[in-house]
Amino acid sequence: MKRKVNTAFGTKGSFIDWYNVTSAFRISNQTSRYFNLSTNFAIYNQYEKNGTPVVMTTPVGHYRACAVVGNSGILRDGGCGDDIDRNDFVIRVNDAPLKTFEQDVGEKTNMTIINSRVLDKMDRVDFDPQWIISRNNSIMSYILGNHRNLKLPALNTMIRKLDLNITMTYSVTPPRPHVKTFWNENFNSKLSDGVTTAGLNTYTLASTFCDVITLYGFYPYQTDVHNKTVYYHYFDETPMEMTVNRSIHDFFHQHELLKSLHDSGALKLVTDECK
Repeated sequence: MKRKVNTAFGTKGSFIDWYNVTSAFRISNQTSRYFNLSTNFAIYNQYEKNGTPVVMTTPVGHYRACAVVGNSGILRDGGCGDDIDRNDFVIRVNDAPLKTFEQDVGEKTNMTIINSRVLDKMDRVDFDPQWIISRNNSIMSYILGNHRNLKLPALNTMIRKLDLNITMTYSVTPPRPHVKTFWNENFNSKLSDGVTTAGLNTYTLASTFCDVITLYGFYPYQTDVHNKTVYYHYFDETPMEMTVNRSIHDFFHQHELLKSLHDSGALKLVTDECK
């Protein structure tokens, strides 16, 4: 039996003793100097065809408790869905399905961070827009690549055709090149030449508008602490080693960074059951 883990909430919704306000605020104070909501989450409709932003406004506010949900198989059978949904603001990464996995990953979505791989899937004949429909009444943000990606208009058009209440945002200045610099310069993280992951990018930006952040589904190892096999995704059985060991991302060093922030109380990194 896996041990229970603490999340950001106590029995009445209050923060429990893992949270270190000094550690968390140190990060948010620093990230706010590198990143900006109005440029990293600018509303896509305010974007001219010539590539010039018209007005840089953002739908993103400031939130007390946020969940950043990755897609690692560590979430499978963890029962973290209710804990995730209790956060004020839930951020998900890419097009991972929610249906049939609600007990483990929850249903609530306030923002989804997408990358070019997700946009490329729209060209496939078997493309299923169900994941987009599942993100209705939320924000969809393209921050990890060139904001002039030609597929962004197609996604925006699809959202309108499906009559969905989704606000698309883009990043005027893609933050990825600055994320590694931020952690190396300010926290001596010594991240290698690997490309920063969507998870680390998302957490870094979330620290600019969230007070208390809990991370779920960020785990790059083949087995958990109970020696149970962990797949790359919670929704399929892709072997962890086949993907992580061939990836452009430096998963292990970046996970160690998140673990050190967990140890300092700046965030909560959930890697066990929530039941």
